[in-house]
Amino acid sequence: MEFYLSIDGEKKGPFTLLKVGSLLEDNTITPETLAWHKDQESWLPISKIPALESMVEAAQREAETPESEAVEIPEVTKQPTLAPGSRSEEEAPRFVRQVRPFTRFWARMFDCLLVMTVVYFFVDTSFLMPKENEAMGDWLIRYQEQISSPEAMAIATTIVRAFFGWHFLEAAMLCLWGTTPGKALFGIRVSSLDGGRASPFRCVGRSLYVYIMGVGFYLFPFILIGMTFSFFRLMATGHSLWDQHLKLESSSERLSATRIMLAIFAFFVLVMLQSLKI
Repeated sequence: MEFYLSIDGEKKGPFTLLKVGSLLEDNTITPETLAWHKDQESWLPISKIPALESMVEAAQREAETPESEAVEIPEVTKQPTLAPGSRSEEEAPRFVRQVRPFTRFWARMFDCLLVMTVVYFFVDTSFLMPKENEAMGDWLIRYQEQISSPEAMAIATTIVRAFFGWHFLEAAMLCLWGTTPGKALFGIRVSSLDGGRASPFRCVGRSLYVYIMGVGFYLFPFILIGMTFSFFRLMATGHSLWDQHLKLESSSERLSATRIMLAIFAFFVLVMLQSLKI
C-alpha cells in the first residue's frame, strides 16, 4: 500500500509504509499531517488512518525513550511494529499477497497462446507426427530438419510480428474494458489510480513497456531476463515497473476453484483447436 502526504501544502508521494514511519521519526511530518491512499474517500490525518496508527505509536515511543537508553537498544528493535488492537501481522502485508505474480503470468500466457492459435490457423503448416513404427531418433531428425527450414523460420517471424501487433490490440482492450481475454479469465483488471478507465496513451505506453521490458520482444534470452526482473521487482515493491511509471493500478481477485477449473478448460480448448490442423 502506498500513501500520499500533504507536506508544506503540496501533495508528495507515493510513500511506502516504512517511509512514512521514517518521516515521522525524523519529524519531517507529524501525526496531524494529512494523508491519503487509494482506498480512502478523502484526506485524513495520519493518526486517523488505521494502516498508519502503528507508525504513529512507534514514532511516539521513539521520542519518549531517553537518549541514553536509545543507544543501548539494538537497531533491529527500532523497526516499526504493529501496535495492539491494530491489524494482525497476517493482514498487514496485504499488498505483497495481492500482486499475485503467477496469476499475472498465466494470464499473459493465455493471451500469447490465443495469439499463436489464431496465427496457426492462418499459416500453411502442421505438426510433424511420427510415422508408424518410426523410431524416436528418426522422428527427432525429421523434426529438427523441419524447424530449421525456411518455412519454419517464416512462421516464427510471423508469430513474433503477431505478438507485436497484439500489444496494440491489448492497449485498445485495456482502454475500453480494462482487461484482455487472459486477464478476464484470471480476474485481473487494469485501471487508473482512482479506479477509473485508463487513458489510451497510458494503455499504449503500458503495452509497449511490457513488450520491451516485460517479455523482451519475445526473443530468447531477453524474454527470460525481462520476466525474471519483472517478477522480483513486483515482489519487492508490490507494483510492476510500467504500472508505477504510468500511474496505473492492476488489481486481481483471489482465484476460486471454479475459476481455476475454467482456466484449465480454456487452455485445453486452445490446445485442441491447434490440434485440428494435424
